[in-house]
Amino acid sequence: MDILINYVLPFVGMLVALIVIHEAGHYATAKMFGIKVLEAGIGYPPRAWGFTWRGTIYSLNWIPLGGFVRLLGEEDPSDPQSLAAAAAWKRLIVLGSGAVLNLMLPILLFAAVFMLPREVPTGPAMITGVAPESPAEQAGLEPGDIIVAINGYEVKNSLEAIRESRLNQGERVNLTIRRTNDDGEVETITLQAQSRWNPPPIEYTVQEGDDVRSVAELLAVSEGTVRAVAEIDTALEVDDVLLIETDEGVVEYRVRRGDSVEVVANRLDVSRDAVRDAAGLPDPDYLEPGTNLSIEQGPIGIGIGNQYGFTETEKHGFFESFPKGWEATWDTLILFQKQIEAMFHGGGGPDFAGPVGIAQTTGEVVKESGWKPLLELAALLSLNLGIINLLPLPMLDGGRITFVLIEIARRGKRIAPEKEAIVHLVGLVLILTMAVVITYFDVARLIAGDSLF
Repeated sequence: MDILINYVLPFVGMLVALIVIHEAGHYATAKMFGIKVLEAGIGYPPRAWGFTWRGTIYSLNWIPLGGFVRLLGEEDPSDPQSLAAAAAWKRLIVLGSGAVLNLMLPILLFAAVFMLPREVPTGPAMITGVAPESPAEQAGLEPGDIIVAINGYEVKNSLEAIRESRLNQGERVNLTIRRTNDDGEVETITLQAQSRWNPPPIEYTVQEGDDVRSVAELLAVSEGTVRAVAEIDTALEVDDVLLIETDEGVVEYRVRRGDSVEVVANRLDVSRDAVRDAAGLPDPDYLEPGTNLSIEQGPIGIGIGNQYGFTETEKHGFFESFPKGWEATWDTLILFQKQIEAMFHGGGGPDFAGPVGIAQTTGEVVKESGWKPLLELAALLSLNLGIINLLPLPMLDGGRITFVLIEIARRGKRIAPEKEAIVHLVGLVLILTMAVVITYFDVARLIAGDSLF
């Protein structure tokens, strides 16, 4: 039941919604231009139920992984109501409308996120460490500096500072910082540092006497980063029942969403060690001597935290949320672009996941953070779906658009329908083959106990 609620239902619901919205774009524009829609279905055949209205079959199908719109004559222009018989500009609109809707949907989803109450870090972003030989060290940045702005953009917390540094990868950025000098005076200065494409990882072997705090200070990273790299699990499992020793005896406590060791310890007025012992968690500060740590650096080479280390509940109004939704969508597109550019500068390529991998990610998001973050995940997947469908690959919308553009370039001379159909068939086989390969690696990773996170 846990798998059904946390993994299957959110994944299927989100995937169906995104694909149905995509297909709705094709459906609406086809109807607008008088192109015959043979069938509009939710899910994939075999058909479970359907009815016909005004010449179009509306169906529900047994495989609940999306939806489809089947148009008359996608390659064959012999029928005047077929897609292929429509004017080239109309075909371009019909073929591109699904991807356009997927690219616009995140504006609405991100706006909804901003309208919902959410916890955000408070206090200014503070530099907690500077990596040796990094652009930050060369620029003269120091631990304790408060980041006021990056390239003139006011930075309110660590999340905004991290986002701005990544949005400007490959460029020199101006960091406006507030620093307390040796005389106790506060000064505001601007320093320039390079935001690197492919920063090298920090390699370190744990020595005798090292603990998480000392290594974090030495390498200028957060303690959480060291724990993550050393695979020290400090998280409590939601719904686990803990038997915790207190001064008044053993207390039974069920872990709630959002609970941490610190939260439970404060709630029950017990030590953190008592909570960790009850949950079977390791010492969060112990590092095994000889352990090799490989820690990724940020583009500039600084550790960023929040000066006060607290969070506050943030919620925006309806009219304020839509400009923020547009800004978040645009920033995400830029980050996609930066990731692709990084591939050509020695960086790693994007990670690919099939349905199994996406379902795992969805389940982990729901299990760890609840249902609200699904809106952000859906926005990211919608952008991916829109961009991928516009690529000039056979069988995808972008591949069909490419054939129309070739026709326009040849002044109306079409490529033979049977040749175009063969190209799309080959594309379909390649896409299905790639999906099978990606799914195989997703399953292999799950069997090994790994995660997308």
